Amino acid sequence: MTIGLRLFISSAVFSIVIAGAYWLLAREPAGTMLLGFMAFALCFVAGYMIVAEREADLWGDDTRAASRDAAGEVVGTYSIRSPLPFWTALALTFVCVGLVVSPAIAALGGIAALAMGALFIVQSR
Repeated sequence: MTIGLRLFISSAVFSIVIAGAYWLLAREPAGTMLLGFMAFALCFVAGYMIVAEREADLWGDDTRAASRDAAGEVVGTYSIRSPLPFWTALALTFVCVGLVVSPAIAALGGIAALAMGALFIVQSR
């Protein structure tokens, strides 16, 4: 897990630096918001790895591991017939439309997106 964690943390730091530089140079809120959202998403994944996958023992963390050592490794549980991706996309659509039309719609979409994220975590257990 340490290699993946380093990757997500370094990418999040890079995204934060780029978002700050973009804001200072362009003063353009939409691009800055998207870069900030990318940094938030990377931080969220890194936080999930720290909290929920703390005990993960992945073959990629072993410096002596070969590709053949990973054959048959169970990485996660995936629900194929879940309606959650559709509802998550709809919630994020409400967030994006709400940013243009009304902050209340964006807030409701954000709450729905957080709920869908929690349901994804519950469903993956």
